[in-house]
Amino acid sequence: MRKIRIPLLLLSAIVVMLVFFNDRNNFRYRYQVGSPWNYESLVAPFDFPVLKSEDQLQQEREQKSAQQMDCYRYDGNVIDQVLQAFEDFGGDTLRDVVSHSLRRIYRAGVVSSLNSDGPMISVRRGKHLEQMPASDVFTTADACARLQKDLSAAAADMNVDSLLASNNLSEVIVPNMYFDARTTANLARQALDYISPTSGMVYSGQTIVSRGEVVTNETARKLDSYKAEFISAYGGNTHSDFMQSLSHLFVVLLLLAIYLLMMYTVDKSLFFDFKKLAFLMLLYILVYIGISVFPASNETILYLIPFALYVLFVREFFPNRICLPLYLAALLPLLALRDNGVELYLMNALAGAVLLISYKYFNRGFRQFANSVFIFIALMCVYGTFRLLTGTVLDQKVILFLALNAILAILGFPFVYLFERIFSLPSQMRLWDLADTNNPLLVELSRKAPGSFQHALAVANLAEAASRAVGANTRLARVGALYHDIGKIENPLCFTENQTAEQNYHQHLTPEQSARDIIRHVDDGLALARKNNLPEQVVDIIASHHGTTKTMYFYTKYCNAGGDPSNTEPFTYKGKLPVDKEAVILMFADSVEAASRSLRDYSPESISEMVNRIIDGKIAEGQVAKGDITMAEIDTMKQVFIENLQQMYHGRVAYPEPVKND
Repeated sequence: MRKIRIPLLLLSAIVVMLVFFNDRNNFRYRYQVGSPWNYESLVAPFDFPVLKSEDQLQQEREQKSAQQMDCYRYDGNVIDQVLQAFEDFGGDTLRDVVSHSLRRIYRAGVVSSLNSDGPMISVRRGKHLEQMPASDVFTTADACARLQKDLSAAAADMNVDSLLASNNLSEVIVPNMYFDARTTANLARQALDYISPTSGMVYSGQTIVSRGEVVTNETARKLDSYKAEFISAYGGNTHSDFMQSLSHLFVVLLLLAIYLLMMYTVDKSLFFDFKKLAFLMLLYILVYIGISVFPASNETILYLIPFALYVLFVREFFPNRICLPLYLAALLPLLALRDNGVELYLMNALAGAVLLISYKYFNRGFRQFANSVFIFIALMCVYGTFRLLTGTVLDQKVILFLALNAILAILGFPFVYLFERIFSLPSQMRLWDLADTNNPLLVELSRKAPGSFQHALAVANLAEAASRAVGANTRLARVGALYHDIGKIENPLCFTENQTAEQNYHQHLTPEQSARDIIRHVDDGLALARKNNLPEQVVDIIASHHGTTKTMYFYTKYCNAGGDPSNTEPFTYKGKLPVDKEAVILMFADSVEAASRSLRDYSPESISEMVNRIIDGKIAEGQVAKGDITMAEIDTMKQVFIENLQQMYHGRVAYPEPVKND
């Protein structure tokens, strides 16, 4: 189960991020005509045409339909057939009148009837299409009447009606133009296709709608047009559900990978400590949810969220050097998921950096609220800069949110104690309290085992100096040193530093018994640590400060008395090997300080030889085989120990005796 905890943790983070994913390619604005625009002023990010409304398009279609002309096909051969029917009509004079009249009538065109009342029609004559007034076209009835009129005018003395009736005029006069339904439909379709779907343009940088402005029909058309262009440009809802989910997964994996890579870069050991990794992942998820959960309608609320709290939480449990890189990586979803992400990212990045610096000087009591002032100034600097760049005025609501943001960044600090309890991680505030020598447990140690207490103070100074030199947690190292021998409270006289010249606890004990009582101080210390709810890291330091070494004094005494050298079990500590850098430092500092008390010569050479011998011996025994430490760091620590021990045991000036005057 332990092997799959970290993969399960990362998988859970991915699932949560997908659930709260805020797709910036989805059009998130909601509006209706007659209602105010409740979002920030919307400025066109690109050029786009203004689309006509459906009502406008329908009106234009109706106008085009009303103007649509019927098309007729002209047949030029019909006239010859009609003229043949009048070859025997009257005399030559009448035939000439009929021929002239019919040619004029059929040149204009004869139809059985007109399909519409439109003023114009289209006529296809061969390959040519021409338009003409519908009033110029004859129906068969009109053609008969016109022929009869022309004949009556030419032969007034004759009975034209009887003459025409005898020639079956109504059957002879036939159409030479026929309604062309196919061409009429094509012309109608082409006319509708020529209707432009747009009316005007909105150019990049132009304000579409301002905050609080009532949405009119014209504004709604611009917003509809922007929405259509936005979806077309970014994919929006045109993606299939599968492709959209896949794109979300890729974005989530990319953001999480950057955060994890940053974590690996600043301190790769974080990957192998489940509690630390889980805590950092929780903070990342909280930041991510804060960025993603609010829709565009509530995007202003992002100015209120105190993302800088991330810095405070991390610095309470980890070295300052990892805070800012992880924070900058945690804020990246702002750039990926928010339209004004650049402004928000720079704003919160600067606020976090300022807080990281200022909190070193204002971290106690009411002084902590001074950090709120610095945070607010940082936020306003970025916000004001972007208002100048965009030429917009400062929003009083946003300024209020930024002020509350700065205050919440400090008011949220007590959550540190909740995280401390959940993840069993020691906060800097808790370590600060534990480092106070007025702590009841340390007071008891100083009262019952004063020599061990002095030893703990000396070890604490060495461990703190070494931790500072190699970039470890100095406060944790100091607290671990102060409490590492807390178990000696249970049997203080067992240890030389607490005995007087007249006392010798081990005088009547065998080497095995003496070793047993000495070794027991580790178990006693663990019991006291757990009883007093000391942080788990401090408990680990207590358990590992002797590792699996031997009580060499009594083991040697046992062997010199004829004991079996292979019987090492009674003289060996049953502790664990140190893993954390602070635990390794404490092991070295404890051994070096204890050994320094047995030196007879405190010359630089003697101290240097002792430090190198003790530490190299621990390495040779494999006591730091699991430790998160490098040889370069060990060399640095050696030098720190040597310098500090030389200062602790420097020679003092002998004061001259006063001269006695007789």
